[in-house]
Amino acid sequence: MINMNLHQVATLTGSTLIGKATQFRGISTDSREDCKGKLFIALSGPNFRGEDYCPQALKKGAVAVLVSHAQDNVASQLVCENTLECLSTIAKYWAKQCKTKIVAITGSNGKTTVKNMVHSILSVKHQCLATEGNFNNEIGVPLTLCKLSPTVEFAVIEMGAAKLGDIEWLVSLVDIHTAVLTNTSAAHIGRFGSLENIVTEKGKIISTLKSNGFAVLPKDNDNFEKWCQSTSGKVISFGLNENSDIKIRHAESGFDLLTSNFNIIDIQLPVQGQHNEINAAAATAVALSFGISLDEIKQGLENFIPAKGRLELVGEIKGNKVINDCYNANLQSVKAAIDVLSQYDGNTTLVFGDMAELGDESKEMHRQVGSYAKQHHVTQLLTVGNDSKFASDEFSEQPLHFASKAELEKFLMSHWQSVGTVLVKGSRSMRLETVIDNLKSMEDVA
Repeated sequence: MINMNLHQVATLTGSTLIGKATQFRGISTDSREDCKGKLFIALSGPNFRGEDYCPQALKKGAVAVLVSHAQDNVASQLVCENTLECLSTIAKYWAKQCKTKIVAITGSNGKTTVKNMVHSILSVKHQCLATEGNFNNEIGVPLTLCKLSPTVEFAVIEMGAAKLGDIEWLVSLVDIHTAVLTNTSAAHIGRFGSLENIVTEKGKIISTLKSNGFAVLPKDNDNFEKWCQSTSGKVISFGLNENSDIKIRHAESGFDLLTSNFNIIDIQLPVQGQHNEINAAAATAVALSFGISLDEIKQGLENFIPAKGRLELVGEIKGNKVINDCYNANLQSVKAAIDVLSQYDGNTTLVFGDMAELGDESKEMHRQVGSYAKQHHVTQLLTVGNDSKFASDEFSEQPLHFASKAELEKFLMSHWQSVGTVLVKGSRSMRLETVIDNLKSMEDVA
């Protein structure tokens, strides 16, 4: 964890020191958390002023504050023009001091799962830090870097993009040893304007690699060659393609990962789906870029803990299996979920809520979900929200679309004997996990 004094920060950022050059250990931007011994950085947004929370942060134990306007009755403070820029400058400096080897991961799908897999592998024998939750933006990445210490050998940093320029800015904060691009799809296309813009933006993660760095890239992606030409790093490819450096071969039980050196690792993953096998191949490529042994890779993959809400088998409710895939949704991830659902015997029901931030493409992409579910013989599609109606219209001449989650839950409960295996999927804004919580009230999960 970062350990500096205010004089060092003032010199580094050009901010003005008022009061004592207090020593601090750790940084906080949230006055609701334990701030003991930390520097509180007052970040502001469209609807709040960070300085308003300084008194609460000091009560929670903060030893100093970094603000854009001097505060009364604060013994130790730094005043600057832009607190977010200062946070980034501090994080960049501290990461260099720690000399930790950095893995950076981005992509339209799979980045959190790959992050968790890589962290699990590297943690088998090494000190490894990873992004917590969804701290993958212009605030979360610097805060993660500030948690580094010289004893941490590896850091696995997830990088997300809400707009053009985000990835380019995030990679400027660190010297990346290995960069991973999981894939690209039309996720959040409404923010970026086109798939081409998404491909370009995500590709920025490999743009700063040096010749001794590694770019882990999806061989199956149409943009593979384009990305290879845009990086100075050594490319390690992964995927289903026979020419991948790390490729997948299905076995009677689990699957095998084959490396370019003709090594074979047999894997039993604790998660379902071919897309997760591909995620495991990406994580293996990262591990090999650091010379991690095959035994450590196998142990890390088979013992990694999947994130909640990502194809999570929550158990059985009155005899029916329920799968929670509510964390988020875009066309590619919904298709992957349908692939998993279609592997179950008996009746299958997809509960599907809106995919957000698709702009003008929304209607067509929701229709594609309905078509894909029909092609893969999903027994029943139940939709809730707005644009998800286009999916149910495409799926059946007698669509089952609901105006509210309450109506959806009522239907599910009254038809529970016939629904079979249920998979619940929707964008974060839909909060469909509440549907699962209410279904559990019918009976404790077995």
